[in-house]
Amino acid sequence: MAIFKFYQIHRSIREVLGEEMSIKIFPEYAILPDKMPAKEQAELGRKIMDRMDRLLDENTIKKIRQMHTCNPSKEQVAKIKELKEKTNSFDEFLQEYSKFLAPGYVRKDKDTLYVSFGLEKCVCGMFRKLETYEPISKTWCECCNGHVIKTYSMICDKMVFSEIVETIVCGGNDCIFKMVI
Repeated sequence: MAIFKFYQIHRSIREVLGEEMSIKIFPEYAILPDKMPAKEQAELGRKIMDRMDRLLDENTIKKIRQMHTCNPSKEQVAKIKELKEKTNSFDEFLQEYSKFLAPGYVRKDKDTLYVSFGLEKCVCGMFRKLETYEPISKTWCECCNGHVIKTYSMICDKMVFSEIVETIVCGGNDCIFKMVI
């Protein structure tokens, strides 16, 4: 079995674009070892994202990278359900949920939400074990953006759309996402 994160990338490319394009974007998949050092994984991820950036439009990239994202954790889902029952308004929910996310936050400005992970290090399994790395394309972070979309669609009881403001792995100081609700 290939390294799961690479299996998911390959699977998503193949599902959206077909086998021929998945080979063009990710030719290494056919010879991928079961284990790789973290630095080599990060470098391979960079190569794949660079190819996607060169060959695909932004909407296709988002569709691929947001296809198989992490679900909210059981703890997040339980907290969301608890706060939905306990709070009397959306603004009160956001205030309480921000406490749960600390040091991250959710800030509302009119009809826009800003969500921060509030961490000094990337939370992605690809990068969190590395002490240093070169910034990577935001294409990589569309997966986390998909996670934000899943989570806040659950919170808002409707499909939301999110965009990346900045991410640590792309050279930013925080992972921040923006949603118009």
